[in-house]
Amino acid sequence: MPQTSPALPLDDRPPAAAAVVAALLPQPLVDQLRTALGTDIEVLDVLGGDPLPATPAAPLMSLVMPWSLNNSPSPAALDAVERAEWVHFVSTGVDGFPIDRLAGRTVTCGRGANSVAIAEMTVGLLLAAEKRFPDIWEAETNDPYITEPLGTLAGRTVGLLGFGSIAKALAPRLAGFGTRLLALRRSGRPSDVPGVTVVHTLAELLGQADHLVVAAALTPQTNRLLDDAAFALAKPGLHLVNIARGRIVDTDALVRALASGVVSRASLDVTDPEPLPADHPLRHDPRVRIMPHVSWSAPGGFSRGLDVFSDNLRRWRAGEPLHGLVDITAGY
Repeated sequence: MPQTSPALPLDDRPPAAAAVVAALLPQPLVDQLRTALGTDIEVLDVLGGDPLPATPAAPLMSLVMPWSLNNSPSPAALDAVERAEWVHFVSTGVDGFPIDRLAGRTVTCGRGANSVAIAEMTVGLLLAAEKRFPDIWEAETNDPYITEPLGTLAGRTVGLLGFGSIAKALAPRLAGFGTRLLALRRSGRPSDVPGVTVVHTLAELLGQADHLVVAAALTPQTNRLLDDAAFALAKPGLHLVNIARGRIVDTDALVRALASGVVSRASLDVTDPEPLPADHPLRHDPRVRIMPHVSWSAPGGFSRGLDVFSDNLRRWRAGEPLHGLVDITAGY
């Protein structure tokens, strides 16, 4: 995962005594941020209508929650970002904002803030598929499960599409189940997590995976990566888990893969579009489980995202290296 190339050399910038933060967040989170940062940091509620000062008295930075912009940033939101020296995304992904507008400035993200919560949810989804939850909860007899026993994660191959903070949090949590773990990463570097083998092609990953966990960033290279051609490479009976971005999966291709039996089950925290229309075929397929983009949710979830920003803000003002630097060229 790229961790370098800030737009402005940190060593050349003197420590700042003050700062102005243009917050592109829902209003309750703006209040939470103001409380966390204290009175010496001016926090502007851009989405709530606070105007940007014509000439800020201190360096301007923007704090962005992409999904609060509904993928259509207002002129005020765009202005807040384009005038900022540094832009921080609360989320791990930066795909919810026009990435071309970020050129020439330092960009960071909340990478890792909610990886544990997402990893835990993924383990639950994998177990649910093997143990046939929630179907067995309402079963009146065990007869079907005598002839068709429940599954197991022991000996199953879990493919990790992407090997960033979420996949790295997931891998040790699956190790105790006796799973075989394969990962496909853009760099192709060997895994630094015990028990994970890096493969070098999508065909290798799909051809061996019983469960495929989509944990990659959405970039031009991963946009609808899982299409008809990709599903044709998959091991029959694949369980697809998407806890990343809906557009990494071609939705129409997934419908066809389910119809053919190549995909036996899909567990989707994200979809394309999001949310799916009420009459969409995926909503009526009993093999598909859809959640409302909540895999990140856990006690203190939003607070952890703001904590990452607060620590980076301290680093920014002190001229120290920032965490979660985003490579704009790569898109994450």
